[in-house]
Amino acid sequence: MDHYRPKSAIIGVDGPGYWWLAYVPSNYRLACGFCNSGGAQVNGQSGRRTKSNHFPLLDESTRATGELSDCAMEQRVLLDPADDRDACLIGFDTRGYARRSSGISRSAAEVSQSLCRADETIRILDLNRELLVEDRKTTMDNIGGLAPLLTIAAAAPTAREMIESKIGIRSDWSAAALEALRMHPKAAGELIRHVSHPSQSGSISSDSGREVDLTDLGFLISARVLKPGCKLAAEHDGDLREAEVLVDGRISCDARIWSTPTSAARAITGREDIDGWIFWTINVNGATTSLAELRNPYRG
Repeated sequence: MDHYRPKSAIIGVDGPGYWWLAYVPSNYRLACGFCNSGGAQVNGQSGRRTKSNHFPLLDESTRATGELSDCAMEQRVLLDPADDRDACLIGFDTRGYARRSSGISRSAAEVSQSLCRADETIRILDLNRELLVEDRKTTMDNIGGLAPLLTIAAAAPTAREMIESKIGIRSDWSAAALEALRMHPKAAGELIRHVSHPSQSGSISSDSGREVDLTDLGFLISARVLKPGCKLAAEHDGDLREAEVLVDGRISCDARIWSTPTSAARAITGREDIDGWIFWTINVNGATTSLAELRNPYRG
């Protein structure tokens, strides 16, 4: 178990944590050892600090500071697994990587801060660490093999039973399993409609239909200011770091894909105070220009 809102301190915030929620059951969440211990050992190696005392807000002025404060007014960054509205914001691609679900617009607060809550949650909790991705992909591949059998009368009952065991709310990787099942709507349409838990009711992740806003680079590609495949660069601790802009506006960096420049920048630097639009630069007609400078004419 771990506290959703940290009880003793908050990373990046001066002062105490949510001390009045230390023994309130509604502030507890199930957590794996990796997140709960702030980076448990994996294969004999210590992981980086993950959930720990992280609890960033999109607007710091909304932070609850005492027993009389209303926590519901906070503009949370970290997704809450106990909130169905948050749970459906996480999707998975066919390789098993967690990513922001498509088809759901970012909130006005996210857009104003140039952040994606799903991306920041994936980054802070390290939800795309190697072991998780491998297990998700194995489960999704299994579903991909079973789903076509639903159309074969002799094999359908067994296939359905096996699929139901994998998408059940108590099953490991059930959200990834259901995502894989949704990729076979013709074969599994009826089974998908009877999913029991609402947190799995979101749509599958795909690159089509994503709403373009000033949070990601998609609008710059639409405006033909950037081209897919162009390289971004930044200097950090004396080293040159590079990233690539993908066709849908996301950013590939260090074998990870991020929805926003800020999450990509924070992932490679380990810093929570970096604005990716200022951090990343691009060469335009021989001159180095930040992404912020390219975006400025479109703001407002």
